[in-house]
Amino acid sequence: MIQIFRLCGRGLRYVRQYGPIQLYYKIKERSERNQAEAGYETWLEEQMEEEQEASSRAAELSETGPLFSILVPAYETQPLFLCQMIESVLGQSYKNLELCIADGSLSDRVKLIAEEYAGKDFRVHYKKLEQNLGISENTNAALSMAEGDYVGLLDHDDLLLPGALYETARALKESGGADAAYTDEDKVNMDLSRHFQPHFKPDFNAEYLLSNNYICHFFVVKRGLALEIGGFRSDFDGAQDYDFILRCTEKAEKVLHIPRILYSWRCHEQSTAANPESKLYAYEAGKRAVNAHLKRMGIPGEALDTSSYGFHRIRFFGKGSKILINSFANLNGQTGIKVVYYDKACNNSVTIPQNSDYVLFTCVRNEKLSGNFLEELLACCGRPKIGIVCARVYDRKGRLSSDIRMAGVQDPFGGSIKGLKEGETGYFHRAVLHQEITAPTDCFLVKGRLLEGAGKLTVKELCAYIRKQGYRMVYNPWAVVYEGR
Repeated sequence: MIQIFRLCGRGLRYVRQYGPIQLYYKIKERSERNQAEAGYETWLEEQMEEEQEASSRAAELSETGPLFSILVPAYETQPLFLCQMIESVLGQSYKNLELCIADGSLSDRVKLIAEEYAGKDFRVHYKKLEQNLGISENTNAALSMAEGDYVGLLDHDDLLLPGALYETARALKESGGADAAYTDEDKVNMDLSRHFQPHFKPDFNAEYLLSNNYICHFFVVKRGLALEIGGFRSDFDGAQDYDFILRCTEKAEKVLHIPRILYSWRCHEQSTAANPESKLYAYEAGKRAVNAHLKRMGIPGEALDTSSYGFHRIRFFGKGSKILINSFANLNGQTGIKVVYYDKACNNSVTIPQNSDYVLFTCVRNEKLSGNFLEELLACCGRPKIGIVCARVYDRKGRLSSDIRMAGVQDPFGGSIKGLKEGETGYFHRAVLHQEITAPTDCFLVKGRLLEGAGKLTVKELCAYIRKQGYRMVYNPWAVVYEGR
């Protein structure tokens, strides 16, 4: 009954802020995704069986692979949760590891358990801190204990799945090494009887990382790099891992994605995994972390709140005054911008304009545009190494006309985002988040100078032509096109 009242209270607060229609879509999409994931636990068991079969190879790789230092800041952890966390680390099929626990608890309940494990297994290192320093400084204390080649982040009540370190070590070896790596993850209930809500992530996507901390867990980074950037910063407590990951990836030459579920968040009422409103301060800290990153990178822009906690709208600042148009025909009066129409169904070649600052390619006619449509595209496309910026496009039936896909997502349960109604946000809200994508939508802006020398190209060839020059294609969902009926 208490849980029902809490849910009702959260629903009412959400309705006051975002309205009943948005709440309806939120509940509808979560329900549909839960149905799509009905076979997830069976699928996960099969994955874990595959990893168990590789246990002999894991033991062999343990002899030559990197030493992983797992960092755990502990604070008054429930004994059962603590034991399960420790055993999930010590039970890894890959054995070349150490578990570094820095304990800021006032009581001795963590100490009694951790020291018992340390007495049985030399790989467990425990330190009782003189006082609770906060999660960032507690994690820094764990980092100071580490001697591994890589350090990995683990919350004190979460779990590593049995093959986590083997799969990470194997991927690092097969790729020739990387500065950092991360895996897919899921959630697990309080008594570990049910795994649910898997998060199938893309390959490293710096644009998407601005929108949310999609990397999160399980994340490992070279210890030397973690020390070089200064570890964790208490100014970002609550989102210290987000800030840490952003600073690590700024310096990293190679960030590797391991597309396997290898980490489980424990879901309970005080966890953000179950109740996003339990730590609203963490989302504010996350937004500040992104803004600090943008400033360090010299990117003119800011992170803004959305209707989904922990997910940001990225507003880039362009040069010049605001440019307001309501149709593509208005572009005729905008200096340096040309419009090229193409037939999506036939995928015919189009003649590429020359000597234009920007070219807008579209297969949409009789359109209506969001008020800041061109301003959004230009501000985003004006950034270095961005060659193509794609708009969010709704067809005549009011549904997304294109799929939105990132490289590296291996989701056996998810369908296309194409066809979502306005108001629906898709899997992990990807329909309304800034990100680098693999194929264009039905309307996109291109830097004109990147088209020099091109003759006739299809849209697919055009995108490949620009990417070959070292430029990226991104999706800006805040530039919206509505196809008229």
